[in-house]
Amino acid sequence: MKLQLFLLLAVLIFSCSKPEQREELVSFSTKKVSSQRCIDNACGKVEISYPLAADAESADLINEEIMRQLLVYFHPDKELDNLDSAANDFLDSYEEFKTEFPDAPGEWTVELEVKLTYESDSTLSFVFNEFNYSGGAHPNSSVYYLNFDKQTGKSLSREQVVLDQRKMLKLAEEAFREYHEVADGVKLEDDGRFFIPDTGFFLPNAIGYADGKLILSYIPYEIGPYVLGYTDLQFDLKNLEGVVRM
Repeated sequence: MKLQLFLLLAVLIFSCSKPEQREELVSFSTKKVSSQRCIDNACGKVEISYPLAADAESADLINEEIMRQLLVYFHPDKELDNLDSAANDFLDSYEEFKTEFPDAPGEWTVELEVKLTYESDSTLSFVFNEFNYSGGAHPNSSVYYLNFDKQTGKSLSREQVVLDQRKMLKLAEEAFREYHEVADGVKLEDDGRFFIPDTGFFLPNAIGYADGKLILSYIPYEIGPYVLGYTDLQFDLKNLEGVVRM
């Protein structure tokens, strides 16, 4: 009788214990979109490569947010259904331009590449690399990161990525000054090379993870003129415990 009671209690305790949370195993395949239209020997081209998530409850939300960001590159103020319609819209504009200005030199191009750059038990990070040219003095390019909660698939805000804004801002400014070799005692706003607002130095729009590091990427025109190029700052995650999400 005592043995039976002991076994019954053991079963009850085991059945009531909280199950361990399992890590989401998200898998990715690569999708590509390629399209072009040529007028005489000049062409408009669209090349896109991006990951498609699967095999997890979080996959749909991740895919939706990646697609939303991709479509923004084509026309932020225009609602586009999918990448095929976005590519057609861009190429329609190219044809209209060449019809109106047949002697205009150059070809129009949009190149978008999205890659998974970081995966932990809780976080996913994707980098968006963009290059485009649709006339003008020079082509444009940009870098952007989307970060996700791996379990839920929800995108993370800057505040959810950078937990200690004040500390990260201090580290970023120190690294920025070193990167651009700003002399000691010279304020960034007095250096003459940078666009520093009245509110002072700031974190960039592009914040993400790659190769065990936190990446801060200031793109052209964000904190300086086009000729300044990119400012890519990298910080080992092992030195940022409590400062950023891991």
